Amino acid sequence: MDNILQITDTFIEENTLFPELISELKQSFSNNEVLVPLRHHHDFPNPEVNSDSTLLLMPAWKPSDIAGVKIVTVSPENSRYHLPAIQGTYIYFDALKGTIKAIIEAKALTVKRTAAASALASSFLSREDSNALLMIGTGALSINLIKAHAAVRPIETVY
Repeated sequence: MDNILQITDTFIEENTLFPELISELKQSFSNNEVLVPLRHHHDFPNPEVNSDSTLLLMPAWKPSDIAGVKIVTVSPENSRYHLPAIQGTYIYFDALKGTIKAIIEAKALTVKRTAAASALASSFLSREDSNALLMIGTGALSINLIKAHAAVRPIETVY
């Protein structure tokens, strides 16, 4: 397990360019080379806190090339420990050899990917001259949705 790259949320935030990410997603969604099965959902009890937690596994792979799995836990009682309820990691593999290439912080990765996928859809569904965006919500995704949509449309006003 030598030379495994650790990619932090800060690195993702500072180095993600929406035009490039949207272009890569467009190519990936269109060529059907990456296989993405349904996510696995497993609930498990935590008697100590009298609550169930959830384990989510989201695999994807390109045969003989790359593979990865996002592993997320949802533990609603984590506020007792001053921790976020949702925690996750993405493990990126060399699919041919099965070796781990990188461990990536999942929250920032998910936010960027979700925003880029939304903007990609908008590039097909909205008018090219659309210059206003309605944003409902204020969470971590909201600012990224605005930035991503501004990468595909000349957004001047956000409501």
